[in-house]
Amino acid sequence: MSNSDVFIIGYGITKFGEQYSTKPSSSATKAITSAIQNSKISKDSIQALYFGSLLSNSNLQSFIGAEAARECNLDVTISKIDLGNASGAGAFHQAYLAVKSGLLDCIVVLGTEKTSDYVDSSTIEEILGGTIDYQWEFEQGATLTSLYAWLTQAHMKEYKTTLEQLASVPVKNHKNGVNNPIAQYRREISLERFLNAKRISDPIGRFDPATHCDGSAAVIIASKEFVRKHSEIELKTKVVGSAQASDKLALHHRKTLTSLSATKAAAKKAYSMAKKSPEDISLAEVHDSFPIGEILAIEDLGFFPKGEGGHATTEGKTQTNSEISVNTSGGLKARGDPFGATGIAQIIEIVQQLNGEADKRQVDEAKFGLTQNVMGTGANVVVNIFSNMEDDN
Repeated sequence: MSNSDVFIIGYGITKFGEQYSTKPSSSATKAITSAIQNSKISKDSIQALYFGSLLSNSNLQSFIGAEAARECNLDVTISKIDLGNASGAGAFHQAYLAVKSGLLDCIVVLGTEKTSDYVDSSTIEEILGGTIDYQWEFEQGATLTSLYAWLTQAHMKEYKTTLEQLASVPVKNHKNGVNNPIAQYRREISLERFLNAKRISDPIGRFDPATHCDGSAAVIIASKEFVRKHSEIELKTKVVGSAQASDKLALHHRKTLTSLSATKAAAKKAYSMAKKSPEDISLAEVHDSFPIGEILAIEDLGFFPKGEGGHATTEGKTQTNSEISVNTSGGLKARGDPFGATGIAQIIEIVQQLNGEADKRQVDEAKFGLTQNVMGTGANVVVNIFSNMEDDN
């Protein structure tokens, strides 16, 4: 593999939420167009489009990448990456490898989703069933919610994690989401409301899960050589680590239910590539589709010892400008979770933070940021690390 450095040179993102009147390709086109404008380069310099979308296998959205490219007047190679609800991060990782290897110099990476076309929630659940073990979990009646309830129960049993500690995760993230202009939910929710909510899959309550929605996000990545040749480029956020790891699909085949092994493996690779440790990370965007998701993430990524994620959250150690700023965007819970767009939205939040563009949610003196995007219950995980120092490493 080439030693060429890889940079994010532009980004674009739409508002997340229910967009019934917007066709899928229109949202994607808006994100791509914004990313090109933000990068300052000509669209003719882009060589390829990599995109990720969970619903892109459906009849309604199967050609969304090609449609968006046509609407943007991009004559490029188009590649679709399918990694379930981590498809956005999966597309980014593959694009990173293509630039890092020297095969390509400039790629636009798109994450997009239009879930509101599926008014029947059972259709969404069936599609999400493809991110877990379809035969031994989904066909036996299990859903992502019930499986995350299993993970939650295991952590509560082994480490005495409490409902209050779990509820503190979405409370914090809703507070962060208030200051994110593209977030689906820009309002705070009290701890009491989470604790008193009806249990939908004990111990998970009604307000615990992130909600799926519509939205698109895009970034443009380029090689160091490309950046040097284009003096018009202003944004230069360095990708210092990008890694993907996998685990067994079914929970009953895994060695433990209190850790996501794929997160630990991907993080280990990414830290090694970046030549950094958890202590170097200023902020992180992690996959909080359920409260236990964030608690497992901050433990498995090495920010806190195993079993102390819940305590760290209630003690305020993951709040903005605390020990480690986690999900300053509002996370999946408040920003919204348009599946394929989520991994790219996480990256954009880090880019904005590292470049001092996060306004009221800005982290002080942020130098390194990390993203963690999860497929299903952790069968696939992508971890990326970014730096605001162009010549770092």
